[in-house]
This record gives sequence, C-alpha cells and structure tokens, in this order.
Amino acid sequence: MAVDDFATAAAATLRHLHERVGLETWAVARRDGEDYVVLSALDAADVGLRAGDVLLWQDTFCGAVDAGQAPRFSVAVEQESGWARALRATGFPWRSYLSVPLTSPDGTVLGTLCAGGREAVDPALEQHLPEVELAADLLATVLSYELRLEHEARRAEQAEAVAERDALTGVGNRRAWDGALTAEEARAQRLGSTASVLVVDLDGLKTLNDTQGHDAGDALLVQTAQVVRAHLRPGDVLARLGGDEFAALLPTADRATADALLARLREGLGAAGVHASLGAATRRAATGLAAAWREADAAMYADKSARAGQVATAAAQRFPAAGAGPFPVDLLETTPQPVGGAALNARIDRLLDVARRQLGMDAAVLGQFSGDTWTLRNTAGAPGTLDLRGFDTHRSATYCQRVLDGSLEPVVADADAHPLTSTLPITTAVGIGAYVGVPVRLDDGSLYGTLCALSTTAQPGLRERDAGVLEIIAEALGELLTHEQHRVRERRSVLARLDALHRDGGPRPVYQPVVELAGLRPVGHEALSRFPAGAPDTWFADAARVGAGQELELAAVRAALRQRPAGDGFLSLNVSPALAALPALARALDGWSREDLVLEITEHEAVDDYPGLLRHLAPLREDGLRVAVDDAGAGFASLRHVLALQPDFIKLDVSLIRGIHLDATRRALAASLTTFAHQTGARVVAEGIEDVHELQCLRDLGVSHGQGHHLGRPVPSTPDPWRPTD
Repeated sequence: MAVDDFATAAAATLRHLHERVGLETWAVARRDGEDYVVLSALDAADVGLRAGDVLLWQDTFCGAVDAGQAPRFSVAVEQESGWARALRATGFPWRSYLSVPLTSPDGTVLGTLCAGGREAVDPALEQHLPEVELAADLLATVLSYELRLEHEARRAEQAEAVAERDALTGVGNRRAWDGALTAEEARAQRLGSTASVLVVDLDGLKTLNDTQGHDAGDALLVQTAQVVRAHLRPGDVLARLGGDEFAALLPTADRATADALLARLREGLGAAGVHASLGAATRRAATGLAAAWREADAAMYADKSARAGQVATAAAQRFPAAGAGPFPVDLLETTPQPVGGAALNARIDRLLDVARRQLGMDAAVLGQFSGDTWTLRNTAGAPGTLDLRGFDTHRSATYCQRVLDGSLEPVVADADAHPLTSTLPITTAVGIGAYVGVPVRLDDGSLYGTLCALSTTAQPGLRERDAGVLEIIAEALGELLTHEQHRVRERRSVLARLDALHRDGGPRPVYQPVVELAGLRPVGHEALSRFPAGAPDTWFADAARVGAGQELELAAVRAALRQRPAGDGFLSLNVSPALAALPALARALDGWSREDLVLEITEHEAVDDYPGLLRHLAPLREDGLRVAVDDAGAGFASLRHVLALQPDFIKLDVSLIRGIHLDATRRALAASLTTFAHQTGARVVAEGIEDVHELQCLRDLGVSHGQGHHLGRPVPSTPDPWRPTD
C-alpha cells in the first residue's frame, strides 16, 4: 500500500480514530527540546488546538504521561494530580484524556498520539487502546521513513551547494548558509525536528593582518575552517559568514549535543593554536532557527568579552617569525591545504590527477619557486600515496632545478640507476623511483614552478614524448595561476586600501536631511559614507569582492551612529540585505533607540530569500525600527523589494525625479507608487530634488517627503579633513 507523506497520513489517521474511538480532539505532536509541537490536529471540540501550535512540554498532558505522573488513559482528568499543571497552563476543558507514544521500528520515541474529550466517557473505551497504539506505531513508521528521506535530501542539497563556497576556505559561503537555514527551518516546522547553531569568531585576526600581512590571516582562516569541519558530524553545514566569523548548522542536534560539540571544538581549536570565541544555541519551535542564530551569536560575543584580556595578541603570537616568509613552517605542517582559493586548488588537483593517470604514475605535483625555496603547493596521488603537500626544500636540491638548467633530462625512468639522481638526497627523502618534470610559466613568460609526475618504482616504459603530456597540462596550469595571481594582487591592493582607511578612522559619515515637503521641515537624516577618494559604491563593491564588505558596512553604521547630529528626527542607515540578516547588525544598534532608526535596504546584492530576511528583521521592527526601500522605480528588483519587505518608507529613485515636471511618463509612475504607498501606510521620499520645479511637481503628486541638493546637501556633523565634494 502506497503511503502519502506524513502530514496526509496523520490527518487520515486522526479522522479514522475520531470515528472509531470517539473523543472530540485528536493530535499528533513531537517534543522539540523544551517545546511541544503539534504536527497534525483534528479539533471537533473547537478548543483551539491547531497544527503548528507550540506549547511548553512540561505544561502538556503528554508531558505528564511521559514523566510517569499520569496514566495513558483517564475518564476523570481532574482527579489525576499529575495533570493539574497541564489543566492550568493550557486551559483545555478535558474530562477524558488519552496519550500513547509514537515509537519507531528501532525503538526511538518520536512523539505522541493523544486525544481529549469535554465529557467523561465510558471506562470501557480503554479497550480501544491497542487500536490507538497500532495507529501510533504506523504513524511512527511513516514519520521515520520521511525523516530518513529528509536526511537524504539534506545530503543531496549539500552536494548541490558545492558551487556556493567561500573562495578562500572552501566551506559554504553566506548564500549557502542562508539556503541551509531556510531549508532546515522548513523541515523543523513540518516534522517537529530540532536543530542547533554554533558560531565561531576568530580572536585577533585584524591584529594578525596588520602585523604579519593578509597572507598570514588567510592561512589562519583556512586552518580554522579545517579544524571546525573536522569536528562536525556528517550532514552538518559549515559556512564562513564573512570576515573572521564562521557558523555551523547542526540538524537534529539538541542542546546537550550542541554543548558537547562546542566543548570538543574549543579543545580542538586550542590544540591547533587557534584562538576563537564560540557560542551555541538550540532552536525553539516557538521562535525558529533565526532566533537560535541570534542567541548563538550573543553567546559568542559574551565569550569574546569574557576572554578579551587573555587573547588580545594571541593571533599575532601565533605567527612570531617576522621576515620568515608568508607561511611559517609549523603552519605548513598543520595546514596542508594551500592558501589561494578552494575552487582554484580543486581545479589544479583535477589537472594533476589527469597528468598522473595519463602517465600511469603514482603522483603528480605542482611545485612553486619562492626565492631559493621549492614548495609542493598541490599534489594528486593514487590511493594510499603519501600526501607531500607542504614539503619544501632548497631549489638546488631538486630534480626540477636541474631540468631547468639543462643538466638533467625531463624524463628519468629509473632514479636509482641514473648517475645524477641516484645520489640526490631528495630521491630517498621523497621515495622517487621515476620522474617526469616540466616548467610552469605564467602568461608573461615568468617562471612559476614545475609540474612533476612521480612514481615510487622505476618505470622503464617512460619516453621523452611523455614530457609532452605534462607540457600541455602545464600550459593550462599557467593560465589558471596567472588569473589567480591577478586576483591575489587585486585583493591585496583592496585590502591595503581598506587597512589604510581603518587606520585613518574608517569611512566618514555625512548626513543629508529628509524634509517634509509641505512645510519644508527636516524630519530626519540619511547617513551617507565618504571616502578619501573614489565613489562610495566602488569602495563597498571592492570590499564585498574580497570578503570584507560586511566589516566595511558595519564600520559605516557605527560611525554614523557615533557622530549622528543632535536634534529630533530619525536616522536612516544604509545596509545590504546580507548585513540586515546578520546578528552583528543588531549588536551594532545596541544602546540606540530603535524607534528613531530606519534601515535603508540597498540593492548591492540580490535577495534570494525574502521570508528569511523578514524573519531576521522582525525582532528589530518589533522594537520600533523602521525599514526603507531605496531606488523604487529604477527597475523590477526595487519593486520586488517594495512588495516583499512591506517598508515604512519608499524612496523614489533619482532617475525618476530628475526633470519629472517635464515628463508625463515619470509623473505617472511616481503617482502610481505614491498611491500604492498611501494604501499600504508607507511614506514616500523623493530622492535627488534639484530645483523648485521638481519640488512643486512632487507636492502636486502627493509625495510627502524628499531629499536633494535643493533641500539640503550632505554635511558632516563635525569638520571633515577630507572635505568631500558632492
């Protein structure tokens, strides 16, 4: 017999039991930590029990039965002292009650099947208990099957999300994290399952970047990702949220599991010399995973505050050897993955594996020359082959240097029998039986390193033409590495500019008044960021491209709050959708009245999950914070923003306002948006008002508020040494 999904099976079962057994209200529920989550309900008694309801487990009738404080079936609920608390807490008018567990085939208790009646029933009803228990077992079997399918689906989603990776560490990026959180929340709501969130924030990464350079900071990020990933369970999701913060989603993990994992991870990071602050929290059915993420972030921040005095210079001490090159020896020993981007390294490894297989060798390696040192950057080997990644030696001791200077042919079929290689220490140290090597050059002709194929035994069949195979692959590697070096140089340039900016105090806020058009009365200000040179959009885009966008945004928000002008009125802060959904933004707003703040959601990036963004904004909006949508009328994306976010302010784009008094099409669109705003209770702010004619036209259209040079230019609240021009 084919069985539909659990929700369908549960609804049908409850209808059948209601008809067969009686009792007016039936429900299937699961315990999720401290919560009791109703998965399906039939409420003929109209007491208000619905699927999706969440109660405290200790306040429920089923909780009392599970604790052994009350019987499975009773015709006189009020006479059972174990149910007194449930009667008071729920207010359900039960006289009769029944509760049996949902036990899976492996003996796991997944939930409860329960029923209540307003009237006392015939005690003979207890004879139906075996039938109810059978129904519960059938539902438990269906639920077990669906939970297994969901587990498999979760693993499939992880496999499909390979492209959504942080380029540096190879773990999930912010997009992958948001998708995983949304998918797991949907599962938890449907199946009553639990999950936990763990947050890891590196201590002293900025100090490390300042003292040892961003290469050292990148190496630490890669190492941290590897240590955290090694401590997670199969099926857990790890993502780098940006900057120095990682988060892990732990499906099905209750609080005890999450706490135990956090303790092991803290020990593992310490053993690796990685100093980090950690926090964990478990999903509550009443508030969801978004709230658990915020709680874990708050716990991490409390941990960081408690440890601040102990770890201020810990990261800098982790890399003490100034002038010893970008990667210390001890880091190479503990971090075999090279710094340079997980996607790039995966492509290089695939090419190396092609080379190894094509020549029938045990391993293929990419060696990099750095001064007088030759280091194995990437390796690909047959199963059981020793991973030599990170091995380095003086270039004069290598086969490769001899190939380059012409003293050794590129193909050595028997290293022990060759008069030159048989006496080289590297032959024994690495265990080389046969060798093929060719140079790898960048597009400008400069030497990067060498591509080598190695075998642990002699290979008499090797011929000079086999070097041609490696030459083709070396050319492809050279193109990849050239592109990577361009990317690295650009990244270092951007990071150097950001470092200089932060040393100079960070982005400088200027404040443009938002004016009520009827009386030209300022009612608030929008905070805008200014930089030493160049457009603000370019700075934010560059920072986002190198993974520092959220840090720059947060610096701009903090500066805007710290220097905000005195007086009444609201302050509007520009934030990206990604930052709006980060707990770090709520921390930045702590201590400031939310009621006079407006978050202006920018369009620097696409929003893939509007429901998720709304869940993150909900607690802030409940505290009084308002939301504005920027650039309305500039395109479909901005209109989608308006429809999805239900903003308090709709800001008409400057392209719509410029010359609006001369263009009937612009006036019609502005009028439509204004009418829509009035019907939804939002206020309209026209941006870029440049003259009195535009102002009067907007007044006639019913636009209530405006900004622009005609109404007030952006100015700093204190003298600005950069003297920005507008």
